[in-house]
Amino acid sequence: MSKNNSFDEIFQALQKAKRVLITLHPSPDGDSFGCCTAMKYFLERDFGTETRLISPSPLARDFAALPLAKEIEYIDISDVDTSAFDCTLLMDYGSQKSFSVKKMGNFSLPPSTFVINIDHHAVNDYAGTLNYVDSHQPSLCSLLVDFFIAQSVKFDTALANRLLIGVCTDSGFFTYDTNPHKALKDALFLIQQGADYLNFVLRPILYNQPLALKLYFGYLFSHLKVNETLKCGYVSVPYEEIKKLGLNGAEARLGINELQFIAEFDFVFTLIEYDDHIKGSFRSKKSVDVSLFAKALGGGGHKAAASFALPLMPFVEAEQKVFSAIRNIGIRKSA
Repeated sequence: MSKNNSFDEIFQALQKAKRVLITLHPSPDGDSFGCCTAMKYFLERDFGTETRLISPSPLARDFAALPLAKEIEYIDISDVDTSAFDCTLLMDYGSQKSFSVKKMGNFSLPPSTFVINIDHHAVNDYAGTLNYVDSHQPSLCSLLVDFFIAQSVKFDTALANRLLIGVCTDSGFFTYDTNPHKALKDALFLIQQGADYLNFVLRPILYNQPLALKLYFGYLFSHLKVNETLKCGYVSVPYEEIKKLGLNGAEARLGINELQFIAEFDFVFTLIEYDDHIKGSFRSKKSVDVSLFAKALGGGGHKAAASFALPLMPFVEAEQKVFSAIRNIGIRKSA
């Protein structure tokens, strides 16, 4: 039996809520940014809901330059009194425990909090009062396209633009193999509804990346290590390098995407050191299910893209821990 509630149940709960808290996930990407601002816009426009949109950590600079970023308060969910809201909306993240940066991996909302959990990751804790998870969706914004269509919600330019951010960025501008046909279909639909792909997404995001980010990509390629037996490439990045380049977490997480297209590798991973933990990310383009590795390391995600966190330790030890998990699981390729 499915753990999912229906679109109707979620829509009706949102309609009844007078005050809604929405939070982006830590180190937010374009999908988190797009889906949260889209839902805020919809709730205010259609239901007159009083919404509060927060983020526990900064956006990447290209996203932060968009006017939509002004709608976000930078505050950790652990510092918010959720009892003041009728509903707390958590989207695009597999675990409620990880929505807080201050209490990374150990956060929990009060039991009385009414939570709606909407996600597209294969590993999800279904910790919401209401839940809807569809791991076949290429992005959370794509899931919201289906949700809004099913509920006969009007698509205007503002709503379509917000959703298009997530549809484009979470598909790597239609280069990732997580259901790219759905991403293309949704992008075309949103453009037909008035979304401005050129001026709202392509130019301000893809064509507006800071030099520091490109220098970071150069560091990754110049420090790339190879495990020929596993056909795997990997890089470990010290915290000092992240600080020297002036990158935030949302920007540092983009590095893994640059490595996944290398022909010689079946999958890649990065280990990025922060002041209090190591962030690990996997990517696969040859049907290796990296979500199994991430899950074994306490994380989760998709077959082709997954992540995890480790406590601070020497990189040699962290790399050994990752390879131990990979060997224990074994390389499993899907069709």
